[in-house]
Amino acid sequence: MRKTGVVLTGGGARAAYQVGVLRAIADMYPDWSHPFNVIVGTSAGAINAMALAGNRGLFRHNIDHLEKIWSELAMERVFRADTINLMRGFSNVARKMISGPIETGPVSFLNNSPLRKMLEQEIDLQSIRNTIREGHIDAVGLNACGYASGQNICFFEGIEGLEGWSVGQRGGTRTELTIDHIMASSAIPTLFRPVKINREYFGDGVTRQMAHISPALRLGAHKVLVIGVSANAMCPPERPDKPGMPTLTQVLAHVFNGMFLDTLDYDIDRSRLINRLLELIPEERLEESGLGLSPVEILEISPSEPINDLAMKYIDAMPLVLRRLTGASDTAPFSSANLASFLLFDKRFCRDLIQLGYRDGQSHARQIERFFAREA
Repeated sequence: MRKTGVVLTGGGARAAYQVGVLRAIADMYPDWSHPFNVIVGTSAGAINAMALAGNRGLFRHNIDHLEKIWSELAMERVFRADTINLMRGFSNVARKMISGPIETGPVSFLNNSPLRKMLEQEIDLQSIRNTIREGHIDAVGLNACGYASGQNICFFEGIEGLEGWSVGQRGGTRTELTIDHIMASSAIPTLFRPVKINREYFGDGVTRQMAHISPALRLGAHKVLVIGVSANAMCPPERPDKPGMPTLTQVLAHVFNGMFLDTLDYDIDRSRLINRLLELIPEERLEESGLGLSPVEILEISPSEPINDLAMKYIDAMPLVLRRLTGASDTAPFSSANLASFLLFDKRFCRDLIQLGYRDGQSHARQIERFFAREA
């Protein structure tokens, strides 16, 4: 049987979209327990991955739990959003930048200690280990980036026989996953504190991640479902009639898009190109080459509507200080919601994203059926 994998990418609050797609799959197969052999998550997708790997009986029960978390979410459960804490974070960053090496310690604008508390309440680590030990899944992996080495590491827990790897700036390490690994993978650069794991501080897994699909393949998947959070295909580039100097928030928004959204699109395009090239090579010649390459079936499901439009409806949920930082306002063009959408942990926004994901999942019903077709 060809083993299935799922790749859940990062994107802050945008990751609520993934829950809707998974809900659509759960409704299609209500009696399944664990449809994915390999689960890999990055950034906010790491939270979804760990919840998905739990052992609540049926797949739909895991999704029920995950949907409850996102549909009841508030910023206060992710980071301290009051004015005092926000201003304290900004002043701490400014002080450390001025003092240079004299001032030590992780730099972050936001205090995300509430996220750790929520994860400790909602993620059952022992349940995940039981799922692996009982053979329901082969592996679960979380991607994080080491700030000293610059290496993007997939920390994974899985069945016997799975080995780590090291290829340039990418690697995989077998370990016992903890809350620290989730916190590290979801530590958005400069916004959330890096997390020390062993001898190094790690941050968001999208940093220097150019091969999102690769860890799932190395952990044994033969075909991969990728649930992204980019609506790039639905948002053609627009150029203003009267160009002006870009603001800091516009620049930061493009940096975030480059990390969270664009690299995944590139990786999928590259993987599909390799598949087409492999189809042109006779099987016997491919075996003679010793490259160990084979086509990988990839099903991608991404938002069919611009997420910025959804985010603009709920900008009022953000504290004024944070709105100013992200360049968002009630009257600004929808593009100003780009950066804000990553931090808009508001239940109304998340519910809309879940509904969008569910509709997109339903629209891909035939592709999903083909993807899960059982093969000997």
